Amino acid sequence: MEQEMTNNKGQRKLKVVEVSGSNYEMGFQYGAACPEIHKMLEMTYQMFGGREKAAGLLKKFVPMYLPAIEKYAPEIIEEMKGMAAGVKVDLQDILFLNITYEISTPSVMGCTSFAAAGDATANGEVIAGQNFDYISPWEELVLILKMKPVKGPYILAVTAAGCLGLIGFNSAGMSVNLNLLKNKDSMTPHSGVPTHIILRKVFTCENISEAITAIAMAEGRAAKNYLLTSRQGDIIDIETTTNDLDIQFPERGIFTHANYFKTDRFKSNDLAPMFLPDSYIRSQRLFQLMERHHGNLSVDVMKQLLQDHNNHPSSICRHPNPGAPLPIATMMKTLFSIINSPKEQKAYIALGNPCENEYFEYTL
Repeated sequence: MEQEMTNNKGQRKLKVVEVSGSNYEMGFQYGAACPEIHKMLEMTYQMFGGREKAAGLLKKFVPMYLPAIEKYAPEIIEEMKGMAAGVKVDLQDILFLNITYEISTPSVMGCTSFAAAGDATANGEVIAGQNFDYISPWEELVLILKMKPVKGPYILAVTAAGCLGLIGFNSAGMSVNLNLLKNKDSMTPHSGVPTHIILRKVFTCENISEAITAIAMAEGRAAKNYLLTSRQGDIIDIETTTNDLDIQFPERGIFTHANYFKTDRFKSNDLAPMFLPDSYIRSQRLFQLMERHHGNLSVDVMKQLLQDHNNHPSSICRHPNPGAPLPIATMMKTLFSIINSPKEQKAYIALGNPCENEYFEYTL
């Protein structure tokens, strides 16, 4: 079924939270500016069976993840402490919001990401981004976080209230995109460094080499895909499992990814055929669409391609699917669409499905 793209698109803009200072100070300012964190917590507790059941999960999982985070990035613990103080909740509440990818088994997140550079783009510069697909209640809680730390690159990241930065770019000219991957090992939560913490660490990196090291050093990490670009034109994709990773490279200056493993040695344990079979269609479809525009790819072209409804409703521009194999997956849709221009230090973001909502420009 092909869904029509509306001509009268929504003019929705994201809330922008600007913070600066030490990690604790930035966290405190974030928490104080986001009373929506309380709603995010309540919604997340309900997803896990209510506050009483969530309290039991916290008792189980906080000791599993907190030591690994303290070892990996103690400064991020300080940031979360600041967030908790700013919004007047416990540290374990903020930690809970930032380990949901790890403890949701199975979790659903059907994003489609891309990057292009060099001969593939109209001006030779890098563009990168994705449609971020997750459960629909998150949509009203998505925001932009602009961070100006005392030390290190400035950051523009899209995230959900109470969560550390997810997707975006930094002032060093590096962009970060994420895809959920699921293998058999990830069906059981393990102690280790959570994805949100890894992403926050990656945003502090000055270049892709540092970012690769930051991902590789995250012990006990979950299966995920990290798509990184630099303002110099580098495109590097990193598929991870708990104990291994693999690096992928673009083809003719174009790279796309969805929610299945491309690495041969990881495929035997891949759960995408069971939980997100549309991944195979979305990634290849976007690559084909981009290839048709090879040499002319631009922000405006990508705005059109990210509205694609091939294989609707489980398309690049995803809409709720009542027939999805998992109950929680019936609520999954594109929450926002983002196109980053790291060299220009700009992001173009549509809140909600891009077929229904306009893109707006945000600068760091």
